Amino acid sequence: MSQELARAFLLDRLGLRGPFWTRDDAGKRAVGLGMMQIDSIRSTGLRNHEIAWVARTDAPISDLYDVYYRDRHMLETHYPLFATRRDWVPFFLKDFSKAVNQERLKEMRPLMRKVKKHIETNGPVSPADLDSERVIGGFNTIKATTRALEYLYHTGQVQISGRSKNFHRLFDLTERVAPELLLPLPDYRNSHKSFFVHSALSVLKLATPRQLAERVSHHVGTWRGGMAVAKRLIEEALDHQLIDWIESLEGDTHHRYLALKSDLDRFMAGIPPQDDTVRLVPPLDNLMFSRRRFTELFGFTYKFEAYTPEDQRRFYFAMPLLYRDRAVGLIDGRREDGDWRITGLELYHDVPLPHLRAAVHRFARIAGCEKVVASPGLTKAQRMTLVGKVDG
Repeated sequence: MSQELARAFLLDRLGLRGPFWTRDDAGKRAVGLGMMQIDSIRSTGLRNHEIAWVARTDAPISDLYDVYYRDRHMLETHYPLFATRRDWVPFFLKDFSKAVNQERLKEMRPLMRKVKKHIETNGPVSPADLDSERVIGGFNTIKATTRALEYLYHTGQVQISGRSKNFHRLFDLTERVAPELLLPLPDYRNSHKSFFVHSALSVLKLATPRQLAERVSHHVGTWRGGMAVAKRLIEEALDHQLIDWIESLEGDTHHRYLALKSDLDRFMAGIPPQDDTVRLVPPLDNLMFSRRRFTELFGFTYKFEAYTPEDQRRFYFAMPLLYRDRAVGLIDGRREDGDWRITGLELYHDVPLPHLRAAVHRFARIAGCEKVVASPGLTKAQRMTLVGKVDG
């Protein structure tokens, strides 16, 4: 297999190649990603997970939130914030009572009982709905009731059930959201050894042995053995033919990757044709879950600079641009008084500007903008092609 075909395999399995998902199929395909990172930054007019959805389908963004919070095929997990396949969540739970200071947990229990009773009586609540003294924690200080909600979550008594209009997390009782999580934790060591390799490659789709081991370790959890357990589980998965090798050449360089055998068989049975769609991919997309893999496959290093001091960054929310199985550049932009302003654009490979215009205008339209404008820095040709009233 060529390196180009390896990239095509990855993008195809991630839903970033070929026709956009149909509305009827989009929810199921999103669940097939395994996990989607949730982030509240909305400078572009869309949040990270919304951009990930838009990069793959024309279905309304509301359908994504139905997957998360109405149908609950994926559950939002707490720190880091991911929407995770519901049937996976039990494997990622740990006994929080063993992971925290017992005196602190004991001190929190009276307030935890009060907060839980409030939820039981009044329904889902966000931290903003509760009022109490502030205590040290988080980025600065947080309310004691917020800490109580976090402890209730980590002890399995509440789950994230939705989002408020201000995108605050809503917490509800576990028995109302996902009662199966109240059952005993799965015996992962003896009965579900393959889960962690399978889930890791279901998220990554393609990885070097090191990249896969890092992801498996993340899924297993450091409290369960980390990298040592991960490497052993990968060897067992190879022995049982759950996963298989993909070998590719790039010049004189030999690359070796691992993929789910079922994914590889499906792809090789009918490789879809290359398409001309340009896609804007969010900084925390599944494609970027291994930054090392992105660099090795696509030829440039990506850095998420939103939290970098302004005088030290090139972009704020730079989104990779995909075209014909390549990452061809970066674009940054923001929603501004009804316009979508391009604040940065770097192209590393040729891409037809009309194709780029179609992608940018589609994004701006979905973000609710009427016109695309641009800050200084674009070439004359780029400005003439990209700027203007949003295409219908």
